[in-house]
Amino acid sequence: MKDSLTASEIAGALQTGCRFVRKRAQKEKWAFENKTVIGGCQKLFTFEHLPEDVRVAVMIWYQKQTQVAPADEAAGLPAKRAAIDPASLPQAKIDKAMAKADLLRLYLAALKRPGWGGKEKARDGFMTAYNTGLAYPKLFGALGPVSWKTIEGWKRKVSAAGMETMALADTRGRARRGKRTLSKVQTDILLKCVLHPNKPTIAAAIRMASAVIETKGLGDWASEATYRRWLQDWISTNHHFWTFNRKGAKAWNDECAFYIERDYSLINVGDILVADGHVLNFDILDPWIGKPRRMTLILWYDMKSNYPMGWEIMPTENTQAIASALRRAIMRLGKYPKMAYLDNGKAFKSKFFNGVDFDQEGFTGLFDRLGIGTIFAWPYHGQSKTIERFFGTTGEFERWVPTYVGNNIENKPARMMRGERLHRKAYAKVMGDGCITLEQAHIALAAWFDTYAGRPQTGHLDGTTPNEWYLAERGQGVDPVELRYLMMSMEIKHIHQNGIRLFKQNYYHPALYGRRHSVMIRYDLQDKSAVYVFTPDGEFLCEATPVDKVHPAATILGTDADRKRLTDHIELKKHQEKEASRLTRDFLEETVLPEHRRQLAAAGIEMVQTGGKVLALPAPEKPAVMTASDEKKILAELEGLKAMNAKLPEEVEEEEYTPERVDETALEWAKLSGMRDMDRMYKLIEFEVRGWLIPKEWQAFMKFYEQTAEYARYSDHFEMHRAQMVIEYQVEVAAR
Repeated sequence: MKDSLTASEIAGALQTGCRFVRKRAQKEKWAFENKTVIGGCQKLFTFEHLPEDVRVAVMIWYQKQTQVAPADEAAGLPAKRAAIDPASLPQAKIDKAMAKADLLRLYLAALKRPGWGGKEKARDGFMTAYNTGLAYPKLFGALGPVSWKTIEGWKRKVSAAGMETMALADTRGRARRGKRTLSKVQTDILLKCVLHPNKPTIAAAIRMASAVIETKGLGDWASEATYRRWLQDWISTNHHFWTFNRKGAKAWNDECAFYIERDYSLINVGDILVADGHVLNFDILDPWIGKPRRMTLILWYDMKSNYPMGWEIMPTENTQAIASALRRAIMRLGKYPKMAYLDNGKAFKSKFFNGVDFDQEGFTGLFDRLGIGTIFAWPYHGQSKTIERFFGTTGEFERWVPTYVGNNIENKPARMMRGERLHRKAYAKVMGDGCITLEQAHIALAAWFDTYAGRPQTGHLDGTTPNEWYLAERGQGVDPVELRYLMMSMEIKHIHQNGIRLFKQNYYHPALYGRRHSVMIRYDLQDKSAVYVFTPDGEFLCEATPVDKVHPAATILGTDADRKRLTDHIELKKHQEKEASRLTRDFLEETVLPEHRRQLAAAGIEMVQTGGKVLALPAPEKPAVMTASDEKKILAELEGLKAMNAKLPEEVEEEEYTPERVDETALEWAKLSGMRDMDRMYKLIEFEVRGWLIPKEWQAFMKFYEQTAEYARYSDHFEMHRAQMVIEYQVEVAAR
């Protein structure tokens, strides 16, 4: 330690200016001695006679100087301030220090060009130009107003630091930056509170942790801001642990876990169909109960093109709805998909799809029969199902439906909020007691699907539309009869007195009389008008039909009012059909609506609208009528038969097919479709004896019927009938 110090050295220890030291020394009468130096004399203040606070400051300053630059002091050079590491400062303070250095450089340059009036005038002119903000607007914006004395202080700092620019940086709080006064015990208590299973708020957890620490005397008091800053730093490096404990495994999977990206260029349209159910966020009139309710949309969605292929709307997600939507998706796709990506729900894992073991008969599930592989999504893993994102987009359509009820409890329409009487009155005035029907929902949804499929999309579609991919790669079509047969459900049933019990009704055929054993049945969930019965050995037994129940007041239902309601309902459907777009309208009319009407008719329900209200009434019975298309088909087949008969050998006698004979023959063939199996066989034997060419479908029927138990029981009758026909038509031929 030196025995005497200069005013500048004391100023450095006190971190103040020399002028302040000189004034204080003069005021407090510090002891000093004069030392002759070049250019004059210099005051040296005796260390022992300095005030106590000054001596302490000088000692601390001297210790710092000896620790920072011992080599310089040993060499007899003046001590320098320790260099400041820019990495220890935030960028804002570094930028401000650089701005100070630029202003100091400009200030010194201005003083070197004093001009007339000396340095003082140059200094005042520079400071006036700067503080107006016009000369150096960027520096003024960063530093604000500055006096020339402040700049002189910057000059001394830079000089003391060996012309180091970072000496101008604001180093206040640098020693404690990034550090916390919290001990490990305190942080452990804080984590236990904030990671509590009941998910307390961060503020509540901090208050609880502070109370525990204070009660147990485990450390000094710390502010809430200190706890919060430490917790933020901890979360930034332990986000996975924080998410899993605070939000659960699903949130951890959604936010933290590594996810797998699919390469959609490796698949084609129709390779993978994704299926899932979505509860619609608007009310639909349920024709089964006659009340509005939210129904479930079952959708099959193409993974490659993002195209909604087939759908069904049902009260709940069940196998019937899923099978109906799958049939429509295959028909619209025009080919059988290779894979089905399914939800992990119970309906998708039912025996209808995956098969069931049975002692008497083993059979596989629906997907096996169709040749479709299955992939089941992970539970609670929405990212793996691309259709989930599409259901989010469907919310755009749902919000425009009048009966929209909101997609969550916080996002409901105003009419559903408590106390909103005005909104409820306005809604009642618009809708009344009415509600959109299931068919209206089908039509509106189909129109929106068309709009969606025409939008360019990002992602793997790269600006193209789902329509472009679908139209370019759809199949050539599938046989609807084959598809319906493959999708028939199979069950084991026992024959009882009234036949077979299914769908809460009895199915009966004379071939079931006298039998009391188990059989395997096949039936179509969309068309419950018949059940196909097979023996345990797989032999076809019969086609059982529902046993009609007698209405106790059948004559009352056939009134003019009932017929008018039916007419109004048909007109409403025709009006809805005009509103649908062409592409989806054709699919809707050919597939969706017919199946829907069969479902309602099978349930005995007919939807009619009258007086602004939609009512559900039993459907009237309709007699079977041969359509014009059926007559044309029969005449075409007969023309083919005539052409084939013309190629037969000449020695074979054949009937002459005049135009009158063609009409007569057409009527004979038309009668076959409505006959019982036994009567049909009698008629076909007659046609065969008469020399008519039997079509392949009826030849197949004859071969099949000859293998049945009914034919074996009455085989003598059939042979006698054949002999009678031979005699009768031989006589007729001879007479002609």
